[in-house]
Amino acid sequence: MERVRNLTQAYSQAPWRKQMMFIGLFLLVVTFVALVAGIYLDVTARTATTGREIQVMEEDIEALKLSNSDLESKLASINSMEEMEKRARSLGFERIQMNEAQYIVVPGYLSREHVRLAPPPGPVKAVAAALPTTFTESLFDWFERSVLPLRSHVLEVRK
Repeated sequence: MERVRNLTQAYSQAPWRKQMMFIGLFLLVVTFVALVAGIYLDVTARTATTGREIQVMEEDIEALKLSNSDLESKLASINSMEEMEKRARSLGFERIQMNEAQYIVVPGYLSREHVRLAPPPGPVKAVAAALPTTFTESLFDWFERSVLPLRSHVLEVRK
């Protein structure tokens, strides 16, 4: 009995060691929680910053759209028939009748050709995709063609 008590006493931890183990485990948990909280705060801060940048960019886009619309309406106003006629009159131009117009033929001048966006009408030629035979060969065919002849050659060399 005495011997059993001596063995258990010899292998039992000292109270200060138990306290140190508990403190170490507690500090490990606190460090892990602080690390996770720091990562969470970093990701949240980046997300908030990026979200705010997106909002600013969207506001800039809206301001540019408004400015474009304003410029387009000003251009439409400037190019209106009334404004063009006023400017033409101020430059000394006058309205003419159709029979007063003169057309000049310029030798060598080629007018613009009409743009064709579609191919000319006609029969449609079907193009068949042709694969080389190396891409249509199966793995077994390749094995028989490339590896098996080498095997018989190796067996002849061994003999």
